Amino acid sequence: MPRPTPRALLAGAALAAAALSLSGCSLAASSGSDAAATDGSTVYFGVSAAETGQYAQYGEQFRMAFDLAVEQVNAAGGIDGHPVALKYEDSQSDPKQSVTVAQKFVDDSDVILAFGDYSSAASIPASPIYTAGGLVQYGFNNSNPDFTTEGSEYQWSTSITTDATYTWTADYIKSQGIDTVAVAYLNSADWGIPAYDAFKAEADKIGLTITDAEGVDATSDDYRPSLTKAVADDPEAFVEIGYGPDAAKIVTQLRAIGYEGQFYGGQDEESFNGTPDAEGAIIGSEFLETSDDPNVQAFVSAFQAKYPDQTDVTLFEAGAYDALNVAVAAAEAGGITRDGILQGFQEIQDVPSVVYGTITFDTTTRRVASPQLTATVLKDGKWVEYAG
Repeated sequence: MPRPTPRALLAGAALAAAALSLSGCSLAASSGSDAAATDGSTVYFGVSAAETGQYAQYGEQFRMAFDLAVEQVNAAGGIDGHPVALKYEDSQSDPKQSVTVAQKFVDDSDVILAFGDYSSAASIPASPIYTAGGLVQYGFNNSNPDFTTEGSEYQWSTSITTDATYTWTADYIKSQGIDTVAVAYLNSADWGIPAYDAFKAEADKIGLTITDAEGVDATSDDYRPSLTKAVADDPEAFVEIGYGPDAAKIVTQLRAIGYEGQFYGGQDEESFNGTPDAEGAIIGSEFLETSDDPNVQAFVSAFQAKYPDQTDVTLFEAGAYDALNVAVAAAEAGGITRDGILQGFQEIQDVPSVVYGTITFDTTTRRVASPQLTATVLKDGKWVEYAG
């Protein structure tokens, strides 16, 4: 159903209250086999994320943002008087563990939606379990296009796809007057290789020459042999396709071997942001902590008030915060059941978002319609809009 103008709703720090006011639709159970929660009972969402293991830092970032959003939602009255709570399960972002977690959530009749997992590699194997159980799997961080294209109506994501990101990256680099680049990409079938393939396809199309491309291991400590080979032909710029921690090592070692060209890559996360040699790196981003948008600043202020030791508020926190509020809006629109929340995802429009401004799904792709990237540069440890 139509919603009020989001800018009017997002004033002040109570962003969750705005999300809750989006719909006047009934919370009665939808016509499905599951039953609506009783009056005043708790609405549960599951979270499949890495709380231990290689990707635990991301799991912690998600948890902080989720908990802030839940706190705000409940302070504003919950979902029509129903408080919201989260059930966390540690998947380690491992495909085997994520499947086990999925079955646990499917078997728990209280859970009406599951968030996660962090990586597409962990999410995609669990998708058939969620589909069979009629439980929406909201992979808000999953950029692999296969997460939704090979899934069913139960898989949804607010992440921009790797295809869109690295097509944009190639186009942007070319627009800067650069004709030659070297590339290092994560040699992973689920993410790094498809991302590089998208970049290469666009580069070939627009006449951006890749002088050399090296597949690398995210867990490596010494990238110098690959980097030396990559820059042997003195490309004008270097493109890194990977995650923040490996990018931090790559840019440091790249500078150590004497390469001085522009670095395109990295991630808005603590280890990369704090790397001295990462200064001046450029990426396309959906979220900027330094944005002067009052809605973004309200979120950043609320996050830092709750977590005063956190110096950075990144896309990972913003994406999780948005995801919780989108799930609430969907439950309001369709009903607090599994069938109802699926219906809500198919109906919601212009949900307030600190990442995109507003979120409306393309119901064919089950992703955000027309997501936008902004060129950003790392300056003094913070990402700011790049005007170059």
